[in-house]
Amino acid sequence: MLSLVYRKSIPRYLLMRAGAKRVKNLETGRLSPLQLESAPEPELPAPDWVRVKPLLSGICGSDLGTLSSENSPYFSPITSPPFVMGHEVVGVVTDDNSGFRAGERVVVEPALGCAARGIDPPCPYCASGRHALCLNVSKGHLSPGIQTGFCRDTGGGWTQRTLVAHPTQLHRVPESLSDEAAVAIEPLACAVHAALKARPGPDGTTLVIGAGNIGLFTVAALRRLTDAGRIICVAKHERQREEALRLGADEVVHPKQMYSGLPEMLGTEALKPELGKPVVAGGAQNVFECVGSSGTMEDAVRLTKPGGEVSLVGMPRAKSSLDLTALWYKEVSLAGAYAYGAEEYEGERTSSFELAMRLAPQIKLETLVGPRFRLEEYREAISAARSAGGAGNVKVVFDHRGLGH
Repeated sequence: MLSLVYRKSIPRYLLMRAGAKRVKNLETGRLSPLQLESAPEPELPAPDWVRVKPLLSGICGSDLGTLSSENSPYFSPITSPPFVMGHEVVGVVTDDNSGFRAGERVVVEPALGCAARGIDPPCPYCASGRHALCLNVSKGHLSPGIQTGFCRDTGGGWTQRTLVAHPTQLHRVPESLSDEAAVAIEPLACAVHAALKARPGPDGTTLVIGAGNIGLFTVAALRRLTDAGRIICVAKHERQREEALRLGADEVVHPKQMYSGLPEMLGTEALKPELGKPVVAGGAQNVFECVGSSGTMEDAVRLTKPGGEVSLVGMPRAKSSLDLTALWYKEVSLAGAYAYGAEEYEGERTSSFELAMRLAPQIKLETLVGPRFRLEEYREAISAARSAGGAGNVKVVFDHRGLGH
C-alpha cells in the first residue's frame, strides 16, 4: 500500500526554490521532496483516536507551494517532515471508536488544536472554537504540525492506507452528499470563514481577486451567507468566468482590465504615476485576495476604497515585495482569513464545516471536482493541478476508490 511522502532537506529546498519554475517536472522528479513509497500506517496517538481510509483527497494550492518551496519558511518549526501529504479528505471510518462506526463517511477538519494534542486546559483560541489558531501546534503528544497532512504522526490524504484523526476533527457526511462534493468541503469551509469574518454589507461593492477554487468558493459564500450587494470577480479563464457568474458574481473582469475597465466599474479612475502601478482614488469597500502573489496583494490594496478592508484568503508566497503606500494613504484595513472555526450565523453558533455542508448542494459542489487520478499517477495529477484554470478545471483530486480518472 502506497503513500506520497514529503521529505524535506535543505539542498532539495534550495534546488526547488532555484529551479521549480524553470525545470519541467522538477517538483515530481527524482530530486523532488515528494516520493511515492510504502509508508507504514500511523500509530494511534491515544485510544480515542479514529482510523480513516481516504476515498478522495484534494490537491490544494498550499500543497503545490510546499512542493515547489514557494511557501514561507515561517511554517518550518510548526510542521514535521517526513509526512504524508493531503489535508482535503473524505474517507470512511475503519473501526468502531469514539462514537463513530466502521463504514461511516467523514470529512476531516485538519487543524491540529489542543484537543487533538491532549492539552487541557485548551488555549484561548481552541476554547473559543478557533482550533486553526491554536497556540500549541508544536506541543502535546503530537509532533509539530498545523494540520493533518503536515504532521508526521497523523498521516495524510495522499495514501492508500489510513490516516488517524481525533474525533473532534471528524464531520459525518450526509448520505445525500457525494464523495466528490465532500472532498471539497475543506476549501469551501475556508471560504465560508473568510466571507463571515468580513461580512460585507449590501450597500458597497465587493471585489474578489482570483477565481481558482478558493476564489470561486468565496464568491459562493459571499452571495449565500452574507448581505453582500454587488460582487465583481477577477477571473482569467473562461470556465472560471462562467462559474463565477453561476455562483453569484454580478460581473466578471479579466486581470488585464484591473486598471482599465475595473476602476470605472467601481466609480473611480486610475491615474498613471511616474513609476509603478496606477493609482486608484476610490475602489471597492471589501476586497478578497484569493491568489496569494505579491502582485495581486498590491492590486487588492490599490483597488480598495478609503476606509475599506482587504481580506487575504489565498496563502501568501514566501517573499512578497509590494508598495503599501495605498494602504497607509487610504487607511485601508488589511486582515488575514485563515482556515475555519466557530461561526456566528443567523443567531446560531456553528462551524465553518457544517455551513459548508449546507452550502454544497446549493452550489452543486460536485460539478467543480475533477479530474480524478490514481495515486500512482501523481506526476500527472500535480501537473493537472498546476494548470487547472487554463484546462477548465477547478479542483483536482486523488481517487483511492480504484476508478482512475
